[in-house]
Amino acid sequence: MRTLSKTQRRAACVSLLATALAAGACSDINVPDYNRAGTNDLVSSPNKTLVDAASLGLIQNARRDAANRTRLAGIVGREVYYLDPNESRYTTELVTGAIDPSSFAGNHDYLNPYGTIAQGQLILTALDKVLPTEYTDAQKEGIRGFTLTMMGNDLLIVAALHQYGPTEVPNNPLDPPAAMKTQAEMYTQAAKYLDDALPHLAAGGGSFSFGPLPSGMAGFTSPANFTKFNRALRVRLDILRKDYAGAITHLPSTFLNASATTRAQFNTGVYYTFSNASGDLQNGLNSGSPEVAEPTLRTQAQLQAGGARDQRYLDKVDSTGSTQSRVGIASNLRFRQYGRAGTGLFNPYVAAANGQSAPLPWIRNEELLLDRAEARWATGDKAGATTDLNQVRVNSGKLDPIAQPADDNAWATALLYERRYSLMYEGGHRWFDLRRFDRLATLNDYPRLGDRIPTYFPVPFIECLARGGSGSAPGCP
Repeated sequence: MRTLSKTQRRAACVSLLATALAAGACSDINVPDYNRAGTNDLVSSPNKTLVDAASLGLIQNARRDAANRTRLAGIVGREVYYLDPNESRYTTELVTGAIDPSSFAGNHDYLNPYGTIAQGQLILTALDKVLPTEYTDAQKEGIRGFTLTMMGNDLLIVAALHQYGPTEVPNNPLDPPAAMKTQAEMYTQAAKYLDDALPHLAAGGGSFSFGPLPSGMAGFTSPANFTKFNRALRVRLDILRKDYAGAITHLPSTFLNASATTRAQFNTGVYYTFSNASGDLQNGLNSGSPEVAEPTLRTQAQLQAGGARDQRYLDKVDSTGSTQSRVGIASNLRFRQYGRAGTGLFNPYVAAANGQSAPLPWIRNEELLLDRAEARWATGDKAGATTDLNQVRVNSGKLDPIAQPADDNAWATALLYERRYSLMYEGGHRWFDLRRFDRLATLNDYPRLGDRIPTYFPVPFIECLARGGSGSAPGCP
């Protein structure tokens, strides 16, 4: 990789930041155009209309990558394959593990999250400039808490996927790019964003000044209830970095329902929402024949007492389609939870037939209960961990309970099974889980000899160029 001059580096930085700001710009929100008022007005002459629109824009920006992240991380985690004859990289880069940092996969979930962070920084600054007659103090606090939560969520995504990245975005596009940080540093900053949001949300009054929030946030539309979503994200972060004591501390402040037995109770949570409305974003996980589910989801699904397979498999996967085959990968299985083939049981907000407008789980109660099981085992409460695991296993999977595993290795195997089937095709969880338990190598040489599981997605090529090329920063080999 060649080294760029200072001028070339500056140009690369400008291009990246400008695109990041545009990705989250409030002109992209479904509100009146106001003569294309956007980032410049938010900086120079902010008002309530602009700040409210920009706040809603954080949600719009967060969902941009959600469906494709589920697909790409699902491919590297061997949940799904996308056998598109017009785009070979789904079966070369992503399945072989040799992801090109300049390709769509290498750049995925980097630009838009930093767009959220950049816009969040602008919102926090703009709030101090808005006339005091336009907001109450409580309304400003609610926006601050909401904004910091969204910034924490998106930085968490970058850290989990890419391992290296900045923790902030320069406000001036002509400034040098922000320093590249390690995954641990990104997790620390994401946790700080989430934790810093709490006092603001606590002082945010009874409702947010902007809205309405999407239907996928039903039940979490006030600052007080949104705090439970914030804490759920904090638990996800705790689990990803194996801070199990932290997870135990934060779980009681989430929306965890540890006695859940019904599908509706397990589904309680926050969802990314989509629609077929003109100009809106559709759920792309409803794409027909190129997309197939990993065959071992069927063969490795455990059996209920009556002989049927794990209920989660039956609810989410359909095996009646024709076999699709490409470059040595074949399957007749399709995912059905996004409405194309069936029940919609894992999507409580829309009818099953509306696949392109089917919501995608952001975080559900079922995940939190499995998080608590993992954290309990790691902090010594093995009986409690087994109880939580069986709560999910028996009621969601309709399987017989298991006895307390004999050791940590047996526990990890049991937990990973439940997480695989509870959270399949909801955000790439299997890949994250196998990495956390140092089991990614168990998927190497599958589905073809020589295929490998990448540990992380690369830092995008342009990020390294902006910093001087190869070897210029962590993550730029």
